[in-house]
Amino acid sequence: MIRALMAGLIRQAGGVEASAALIGQKLGREISKGSISKRQAGQLDWPLVEILALEDVLCTHSVRRWLFRSLPEIAEGQDLMHGLAAVTKESGEAMTAVLRMIAGEGDRAKARAEVQEALEALRALAAGLEAEEGA
Repeated sequence: MIRALMAGLIRQAGGVEASAALIGQKLGREISKGSISKRQAGQLDWPLVEILALEDVLCTHSVRRWLFRSLPEIAEGQDLMHGLAAVTKESGEAMTAVLRMIAGEGDRAKARAEVQEALEALRALAAGLEAEEGA
């Protein structure tokens, strides 16, 4: 994945030679375009300092974002945000169904089903929160 993300950064920089020059300028030392090519081909690993240097020069942080997503606290936050989004969506649908039923435009079965889906979303969010307490 890092190699694919770095390929995008290299394209954004203007190619292998330009990337080597930008990284070298940022780090204050010469970086050969051959090393960049070998890293792209998978023959060499990317040193973190060079990844960060190219990201900083280009003012983009695609590799960092990808790496941060693997942190447990980041993953948990994303899971909780997805849970909140589901609760919001399902609760809105439940309220709409109940309001339609009250207004005589909907039926009780539909309202019950929507409320049940909202409850399931809340239970899933609660379970996610409880799981983290035990971790």
